[in-house]
Amino acid sequence: MSSVPLPILFIMAVFFTMWMILRVFHRQESAKRALPERGTYLQAHGLEEPSCHACGAAELKEDGLSHGKDAQRIVSCGKCKALLYRFERPRAAEEGEALPVDAHWRPLDSAERRE
Repeated sequence: MSSVPLPILFIMAVFFTMWMILRVFHRQESAKRALPERGTYLQAHGLEEPSCHACGAAELKEDGLSHGKDAQRIVSCGKCKALLYRFERPRAAEEGEALPVDAHWRPLDSAERRE
């Protein structure tokens, strides 16, 4: 048997696993930040409208760079998941303009909540 105690081996394995996960995550984030801007992407691939350069699909998915409401947006293919380009959302949409609410919606008063 080895001279290193089992709990120490377990802790080392946990730290190594976490280090590998963080390394993969950092590479993915670096790849997102290195994507070209929308205009550069369209020009480089000779496209008029955005579509995937890998599979040709027009179905695109948009995510925030660091979180869902981030102004920096990352666009990827909805079919093959290839990262395509990035763009910045206009300020008006970021500042949280009032969204239209359905005219028929209203909060319930206390009598209606009991029913």
